[in-house]
Amino acid sequence: MELRHLRYFVAVAEELSFTRAAERLCTAQPSLSQQIRDLEEQVGTLLLSRTRRKVELTAAGQVFLTEARLTLEQAERAVMRARHVGRKANSTITIGFVPAAEVRIFPAILPRLRMRLPDLSVELRSNPTIEQEKMLLDHEVDIAFLRKPVLSAGIASEVVLREALVVVLPAAHPLAQFQEIAPEQLDGEAFVHTDPLYSGELYPIVEAYFAEHGVRPKVAQVATNALLNLNLIGMGLGIGLLPDYVTALTNPSICIRPLAGTAPEIDLLMAWRAGDDSPALAVLRELVARHADVRGGVST
Repeated sequence: MELRHLRYFVAVAEELSFTRAAERLCTAQPSLSQQIRDLEEQVGTLLLSRTRRKVELTAAGQVFLTEARLTLEQAERAVMRARHVGRKANSTITIGFVPAAEVRIFPAILPRLRMRLPDLSVELRSNPTIEQEKMLLDHEVDIAFLRKPVLSAGIASEVVLREALVVVLPAAHPLAQFQEIAPEQLDGEAFVHTDPLYSGELYPIVEAYFAEHGVRPKVAQVATNALLNLNLIGMGLGIGLLPDYVTALTNPSICIRPLAGTAPEIDLLMAWRAGDDSPALAVLRELVARHADVRGGVST
């Protein structure tokens, strides 16, 4: 049974005339009659009662008409959705990101992407790392810039940026007078921590650094994103350790100092669905790979 059988049957059932249905379908009446006979043979029962004077639906035909309409509607919906996705794949790329990409990757890469693909529409989605892997798997984004870990075997990734952590302080904090801050100076300080559910590996990296140096901060606040972290620090509620991209987000209420000695580092990943061969995605990945400086972001 093919969709054309259903279309022919629906036309005859709605017109209750083989002649009018054939005209509607732009086909010959004998051919239409044969298609209906083939359909009834496949269904195994009469769907139409025919006489010289009229055509009527049988009880089975009335039931079949309802289901045939639903099937045709579903087929049309499938076609429309496939076309929509196909057009979107060719004309749109959706990028998920955390703030580090917004500061260190996008300013140089997105203008280059627009020059290479001027008809491409770029949609940006700012979401925590914890959400982005699922968004990739659910096809809500095509590529993501996020923190480790990436757990799914269906996601490919590579490091595009490696940042040192820096100390973020209220501008009036006593430690702001130092050009760099030793880990022992952080001991006992009020600390604005990052929520481990939203910060990827930032939380365990900070915890490991504190444990290594015997630092016991007093956690005063927990922030779910970097901007909230900065705002809480600016309000004088504590200090924080954050990736150094936040240097670009400073305001008069906060200051940033490097850590003395070897500072812990955190990676930013570029991730995509393994096997995705979208042309726009390939261009974006190539641009990032060509221009990314893992130690310093993307060169202009």
